[in-house]
Amino acid sequence: MLLIYLSHATTRTKYIFDLIFNHELGLQYQTTYDPEVFNTHQQEKINYSSSRISNGFFIKAASLLSEDFIKKPNVTIEEKHETKILFPNNSDCDLGFDIFAAIFYMITRYEEYLPFTADEHGRFKAADSLAYKNNFLQKPIINIWIAHFKIALRNKFPALQIKSSTFKTIVTYDIDVAYKFKGRNFIRNIGSTIKDITKLDFKNIQSRLTILLNKQKDPWDVYDYLKKIIIQNNLQSVFFFLLGDASKNDRNLNYKNPVLQSLINKIKTFSEIGIHPSYNSSSNTNKILEEKKRLEEISDGKIYKSRQHFLKFTLPDTYNSLLSVGITEDYSMGFSDSPGFRAGTCKPFYFYDLKNEKITSLKIFPATMMEGSFMNKNVSPAQTLEDIFSLMEEVKKVNGTFISIWHNHTVSETPEYEAWKIVHDKMIVKIISEINS
Repeated sequence: MLLIYLSHATTRTKYIFDLIFNHELGLQYQTTYDPEVFNTHQQEKINYSSSRISNGFFIKAASLLSEDFIKKPNVTIEEKHETKILFPNNSDCDLGFDIFAAIFYMITRYEEYLPFTADEHGRFKAADSLAYKNNFLQKPIINIWIAHFKIALRNKFPALQIKSSTFKTIVTYDIDVAYKFKGRNFIRNIGSTIKDITKLDFKNIQSRLTILLNKQKDPWDVYDYLKKIIIQNNLQSVFFFLLGDASKNDRNLNYKNPVLQSLINKIKTFSEIGIHPSYNSSSNTNKILEEKKRLEEISDGKIYKSRQHFLKFTLPDTYNSLLSVGITEDYSMGFSDSPGFRAGTCKPFYFYDLKNEKITSLKIFPATMMEGSFMNKNVSPAQTLEDIFSLMEEVKKVNGTFISIWHNHTVSETPEYEAWKIVHDKMIVKIISEINS
């Protein structure tokens, strides 16, 4: 049994010790505040305090985990083992930095609890993050730190049995607008047709008419194609459905529409499904609950997975809302304006409510990339594919989980998205190759 000495325990230390030792390394541990107990312990032991007290593994503690309040900390960044580190300390420490404080700062999204200038949708911007400013957003920095920690622990304690992990992938799709034309009511089709006429877009008018007359498949109806890919390759997947009331930023078919309901029940036969809470739900628990109930009634099953529309959430309020309505897994942890590792990790973890100093049961599945973050920056499809492969390689190095976000329209064969469908397909081929290698 691993013994950890510390001057006093907090909810923060329990959270981090559980995350690293139980969940990541597969180790059981005990803590003690008694130096004598620590000194006489004959098995593996870690001293997490301000000074070395025996021959155990020593990590010099910063103040962050002993606190129970939020303030703007002085986060120093250095480089060690060709990796950026936070909370560095002197060479007397066996790691050279406080790995526990560093992980806590990143994984709780501490900086998002501090005052910040939001984007036009009220979101924390990637460019304002510590990781972006210091050029490690595209690195799963927490998992890299833990990999170095494993090596150091094994060198110190060769008999320590540390569990291993394997590379995994989850392909996810947000169904913001299920079909381009299919299922639209008469008024919406008339309005869209008038817009096409003013733009002289007669090809769109013709497509709409042939689809509404069931003479042609809707261009955004890619679900048979995705079903084939998922089933043939035994891919883990989740489809998130937007069922909010119509608004400027919520434009899916009405949740009562039989066309949308049929689609939901079709997809649940080959994939997991989740709710895609609407644009304004991030600050409205009742909206999340109502939309979740809609999906449960349509699918005749419990819904426990969620991803916020526009990746729009506020900490800790949105996550606490999800918990209160029975959501246990969230897939929103990613930046809309940049790919990479928002929380510094490519492995699922449990949300820590920093405002209320509380460990929660909400499991966060951090996204690695969303196709829209490349599109919004006008990154070419060719460069996007290179970047996706690079991110996938980073995840594979630490045996993490590569989670991609796509939308049904971006994997369609419409002219504006044809090149992006190719990127998606090549990503799938790469995923299959990596899983089977």
